[in-house]
Amino acid sequence: MITGNPFNHQFMFTRNLVVVVFALVFTNDLFAQEFISLWPPGKKPNFNGKTVSDTIYNERIWRVGQPGIYAFVVPKQENTGTAILICPGGGYERISHLYNGFNLARWYNSIGVSAFVLIYRLPHQQDLVNRQLAPLQDAQRAMKMIRANAGKWNILRNKIGVMGTSAGGHLASMLGTRSDDVSVIRDPFDSVAFRPDFMVLLSPVISMGSLAHRGSRRHLMGADTSKAMLDQYSSELQVS
Repeated sequence: MITGNPFNHQFMFTRNLVVVVFALVFTNDLFAQEFISLWPPGKKPNFNGKTVSDTIYNERIWRVGQPGIYAFVVPKQENTGTAILICPGGGYERISHLYNGFNLARWYNSIGVSAFVLIYRLPHQQDLVNRQLAPLQDAQRAMKMIRANAGKWNILRNKIGVMGTSAGGHLASMLGTRSDDVSVIRDPFDSVAFRPDFMVLLSPVISMGSLAHRGSRRHLMGADTSKAMLDQYSSELQVS
């Protein structure tokens, strides 16, 4: 049995290896998938210049050097025109991309819905300037990319939703309720709407106040638990 610190270099694998493993596991169940990087080279916002490698341990992602989406696009003849961005959970400490990411994409594909699994930066990463902001920046950018490519994927621009589980539910709810665009990098996607047309929230973390899931709040907020910051990241206070 493998034991040790999940951040140890011996548990780091390349993105190519991950794609191969996923392909072998899901070939018979899912439509072909593609990993799409969210940010152009040198344009990733909220980046302090430190290097972070994609890290996988125990079938979960612990650090994300290259945020992106895995696209599970339904063929045109079976496509309903609806799409959903899936934000996997993991307490903002890790990403459970198989259990509540790829598995959900498989189910959505079975009913004609194209799915996109978000691999977002985690707040504890050493490459971030603002720890709280990174997951939301990646989610907003992902939604813009899906909507901008709607024609290519036979998706209706007004039928694109978001789903999240646990801490992923918090991220999904922030995407659906916050009105400030934190993903602007001065490229053509800046003008594309990032708010989803519907939300599916499964056992979501919503508040960062007294009713918060403590682990998710600790990993997202770090030492900054001022009332102003807690309010800013409590989705029930963002509805407009």
